[in-house]
Amino acid sequence: MIKTAVVLAGGKGVRLRPLTLTTPKPLLPVGNKPILDHILGLLVSKGFEKIIVAVNYLGHKILSHLFEKYLDSGIEILAPRISPEDTADAVRKLSPFIDEDFIVTMGDVITNMDLRGFADFHERKNALASIALIEVSSVRDFGAVLLDSNGRAIHFVEKPLPYEWYTATVAYATSRRRFMQPYANLANSGFYAFKLEILDILRDNPHLMDFGRHVFPWLLENGLEVLGWSAEGAYWIDVGRPDTYLTANADLLEGLAYPLAPYGRNEGGIWLGENTVISESSVVNPPVAIGDGVRVRENAVIGPYAVIGNFVDVGKYSRVYKSVVMDTCTLEDQTIIMNSVLAKNILVRKGASVKDSVVGESSVIEEGLAVGPGSVLAPKSLFAGKVGAK
Repeated sequence: MIKTAVVLAGGKGVRLRPLTLTTPKPLLPVGNKPILDHILGLLVSKGFEKIIVAVNYLGHKILSHLFEKYLDSGIEILAPRISPEDTADAVRKLSPFIDEDFIVTMGDVITNMDLRGFADFHERKNALASIALIEVSSVRDFGAVLLDSNGRAIHFVEKPLPYEWYTATVAYATSRRRFMQPYANLANSGFYAFKLEILDILRDNPHLMDFGRHVFPWLLENGLEVLGWSAEGAYWIDVGRPDTYLTANADLLEGLAYPLAPYGRNEGGIWLGENTVISESSVVNPPVAIGDGVRVRENAVIGPYAVIGNFVDVGKYSRVYKSVVMDTCTLEDQTIIMNSVLAKNILVRKGASVKDSVVGESSVIEEGLAVGPGSVLAPKSLFAGKVGAK
């Protein structure tokens, strides 16, 4: 049984700036839990006992988190700090720590796929490489994979335009109709399983940097088998942009990624942390997650689809919905937060509003001002001018 997993957690998360300027993407909270903790919890629940977390960008923050949370967990977690060019190069540089067949996961997605089922499939088929595939409405933003009737990968196209993928599908269907199994909506999830021998291939071919663009096409060109495993029915989302970040939080609140769940105890769709005080005159509309040490003052309205981090102060008559407000923010009286993401330690002064925007860490929104729509404020911004309408 495969018990080793490699978690790639070194990306810069450029599309999520300004949030990722101060917090590595794997530590961004979804449902008041870091994305990385959702992945690690899933791996542990499926019997993986050795987890190697590859860290690079803002790696000291990930290392500190792992040390603080998992030191006494009983699970072997290694976190080498490396400087890889891409996904395959990361595994190449981690090879001294890998001594058996293994799986590779992304550290910046939310998924509930059956990773044990995937690993067992890989072992049962005795494959060199296997790819977990997800169903998508369009392969345009993904690596598309074409399989034959035996589940073997026969063609890869990275983020194809619609006509490119249609042409490829028709070409293979025409030439190999007897063998074709045209899963035109299956895309590369970024989750892989490998025999240990893949490390020799990576070491012998240092030009192979990325699994989707380089390694898998190279394996096919050299007559080596790559299998596809459909993660049928699984939830999977790349938390790569502010809109998908908000979607991931909302979906987790809805229970779409079960058994993954927000932090806290569930009271009818309201997840509550410890030592949180909610005024009797306030209204909390589920689904909502509220962290530890939060104060929700009189006549405030929270939710639906709101995630409030730890030690947040929500002022009187304030409203927060369809938004994520991270730790240690202060929302003074009569503020409105809608369809937005607020990073840590933000002060929104009385009567101000933030709509359809992203605000970087340690910023201040001055009294009575409106941020939005589409605004992106860098960390430590002092917003003293009007954008959009209240």
